Formats: sequence, C-alpha cells, structure tokens
Amino acid sequence: MTRYAKAAVMTAQNADLEFIEYPLPRVEPGCILVKIDCCTICGSDIHSWVGNRSSPVPVILGHEIAGTIEETGGPVYDALDQRLKKGDRITWTSMDNCGKCFYCRQKGLMMKCRSIKKYGHDSCEAPPHFAGGFAEYCYLTPGTCAVRIPDNVTSIEAAPANCALACITAGWEEAGIEAFDNVLIMGAGALGIYAAALADHMGCRNIIVTDLVPYRLEMAKKFGATHVVNTAETDEAALVEMVREVTGGFGADCAMEVAGVPSLMALGVNALRTGGCLIEMGCSFPDAAVTLNINEILWKRLTIKGVHNYDARHLQKGIQLLSQSRDQYPFQDIVTHTRPLERINEGMRLARDRNTIRVGILP
Repeated sequence: MTRYAKAAVMTAQNADLEFIEYPLPRVEPGCILVKIDCCTICGSDIHSWVGNRSSPVPVILGHEIAGTIEETGGPVYDALDQRLKKGDRITWTSMDNCGKCFYCRQKGLMMKCRSIKKYGHDSCEAPPHFAGGFAEYCYLTPGTCAVRIPDNVTSIEAAPANCALACITAGWEEAGIEAFDNVLIMGAGALGIYAAALADHMGCRNIIVTDLVPYRLEMAKKFGATHVVNTAETDEAALVEMVREVTGGFGADCAMEVAGVPSLMALGVNALRTGGCLIEMGCSFPDAAVTLNINEILWKRLTIKGVHNYDARHLQKGIQLLSQSRDQYPFQDIVTHTRPLERINEGMRLARDRNTIRVGILP
C-alpha cells in the first residue's frame, strides 16, 4: 500500500511555502530513506525563497539536515566505510556527485561535479520528490556520502554542521591556518561562529570577529573569539589599526568573509599581513561585485581563495569536532529558534529578518 508524506514546497519565489503530500518512493539499491529529525534554515534557502538567486519550482528547500534511517536499499555505508542500518542517525553531504567526471576524479572537487544533484536546490516535481529538508522524509541517492551522528551529539546540533560547519572546515583547510596564527572573521552568523570555534580548536592566537549585531558578537565570545568588534560603531581604518595592534604590527594571517557583504573583501585585504590569505565564502549570490586595490594584493603578495561548499571529509571532520569539543563550546545554542514543520513560514520569516543564528524546523 502506497504511503504518503508531507513536504513544504516552494511553488513560487516571494510566496509562502505550500504543504503538499507526495508518495514515498520504493527504496532502490544503494539508496536510503531517512525520517527527518531536524533541518535548519541556511542563508542560501532564504536567498532562493526571496528571489536573490535563481531556483527551480516546485522545490523542497533545505539541505542542513539530520535524520534517522528508516529503510535502506541493500547494503549502504557511511563516510568511514561502516555499514549503516535502520535506526542509525545520520547527516549527509548536501550533494550527490557522480565520482567519475573530470572534477570528481581529476581535481578532487566533488562539489563541482558535472552531473551534481543538490539537496534543497533541485526540482521536486518528479519522483522520488523528497530531495530537500523541509519535509518529513528525505531520499538519499547513491552518490551521497552519509556521516553517522555520534550518540553525544543531538540532531539539532548536527543539522547545521551540514553545510555551515563543513564549509568552514573546508575554508580553514584552504587557508592553511596553523596554531598561533591570527585570524579575522568578518561576520558572526553560524558560519562565523563555527569559524571562531574551529580556529580556537586549532590553536590560533588572536581570533577577531566582527559583526553589526551585539548578541551575535557575545555568542562569538563563547566560541573562542578573543576580540569582537561591532562594525556599526567602528570605522574601517580603526578596525584595521586594531588588527595590526593585536598582531604585533603585522596584520592577520588570514581573513575570512562570511557575512555576505562584498565590500568586506576590501577590508580584509587591508587587514592582512604581507603574505596573508583572504577566504571568501559569504557572497554566494549573483552580482556580488566589489572594487579591490590590486596593487595592495600584488605588493603584499596576498592570496585570495573562494570556497563554495565542501567535500565529504569536511563534513566528517565537522561532526567529529561537535562530538569531541561539545563540553568546550555551546553548539546547542547555534539553533536559537525552532518551529514545527507546520509553522515553517513563520520560521522562514524569522531567518530572513536575521534576528537568529539558525532556525531549526522539526517535522
């Protein structure tokens, strides 16, 4: 007998999500049917919803998901090659990649697979329908990499690890930061808070976090920030001088832009030491243009890297960080609000208005 489940579907941008019931699919070999425990609202979900970026419709948004396996299509394995079974709690890569194309095999860029399928971003019109997190179930296809959630990590804590914490793990890896480095993190949303925690965990000396919202800056202190700066009260020149002062006159070894404000790239360039690195992660939307002083980049021998999404190993490392350091950082506080699936439109408006860190949707 066919079973049905509910999803909150975006049928048009700038409109409330609609509740639609779809038939649950037959679980094919290598696939996994997951009962969703929590899906947090990422900034990219809001960009799609309000029309800042193109999106197919209908679509089930949501890709920061944690859930419990209900059924598997034969033997399936997690990122550590351990067999998964019904009842296991997992999170998973926000994309299904082929593993065979030029980017997957030759360049190690699974997130840029030529035939990529993205949870929460692809149309749900055709079966198996359940390819996003704002629903009761999600259907994982074989190119998806699952990560088991340890018993000491809640599903609410694990959900934003995919993608916020995983992306930050990829960002710091690209930056090559080391113990005793000095870092500037521009933005204290979920990305910036995770960035502070990971930098602290890695032994960075000065961890400077900037934002416009006081309560976010207070939160960053709990996650390892040694200095916080409210940019509504401090101009760029004063901030750059402060960074140089606390770093012995040199500047930051690495600056990371995670606020989604293009002009912050220029601030980052000015705040870096000679030979420093700028990681751009926040401006994941069209027409994010900025003017940079190329001479400054050239003379200071700076490196600028864009980091978009992550590899499976970054998600695995992020989950391990949650498990191993949960007594050090209050990861449970990153999800500042929760709403049941039936009130998802209220949750979307909360997330849009930026009075939150992450909003969790609980089917």
